[in-house]
Amino acid sequence: MKLTKILFVLTTVCLLSPAFAAPQGAALAGLRTELMQLKGRAPSAVVRRVLSYREGEETLLLSASRRGDVALIEKLAQTLPDSRVFQQKDSFKRNAFHWAADYNTALALMKTYSRLRLHEGAPQEDVFDSRAFRTALMNAGDLRGETPLMYQVKARRYEVAFLYLTKNADLCRKAVSGETAVHLLVRQCTGHSPEALTLLTRFLHGEPYVVFLRDGAGRTPLELAQELRARLAYEKIKEVQQQESESRTRNLRILLRNFLNS
Repeated sequence: MKLTKILFVLTTVCLLSPAFAAPQGAALAGLRTELMQLKGRAPSAVVRRVLSYREGEETLLLSASRRGDVALIEKLAQTLPDSRVFQQKDSFKRNAFHWAADYNTALALMKTYSRLRLHEGAPQEDVFDSRAFRTALMNAGDLRGETPLMYQVKARRYEVAFLYLTKNADLCRKAVSGETAVHLLVRQCTGHSPEALTLLTRFLHGEPYVVFLRDGAGRTPLELAQELRARLAYEKIKEVQQQESESRTRNLRILLRNFLNS
């Protein structure tokens, strides 16, 4: 009886230990090692393995992005610049830009997309525009409609969010909730957060029109800031909103004057 209990305990410990519970981790390490040793383009067998690899919800690229494995991301771009690898998503429709762990990871992803090509077997008449491909992924929403920019704002990775802004991230995109990235950022300006306020200023200068967009509750960023008593955010948004309103009025007057004089 005592021997049976001992065997049961030992079996349980073994099954719960990392060595027994992580065959997928071993598969990841093996595939990563194989890729890192390649000198040129990956052979078709490796391409198939990379395309079919899954570790839970993650593809090889998504795993590298989440873990901040810049070396693997760069190696994938060098040895396997196949558009199919870089457009893969998890079951929640999140791509590598959603999962970027930090600034260096996001920057590595940006650089890889300039090297991509259509996969072998694609129609010859297809023309691959890497910039448009990257922009589409960067503005793709998950099942909640949240874009990579929104993810980075929510994670308070402000450097990454600003990098996305400089690479055509759409500030006017709305999640299913109706919120934009600016609405999400306003929520982070309620306390003492100079980094959040700096990014808010950059957002507003990048796309002033966003101050007029309303969330699912019908609130503009200004009204949300007022409701949350985010004073500094409120003042900054109010300033930009006033400037944008004056600019619109001025442009309308010019158009009307030109119409009357034509």
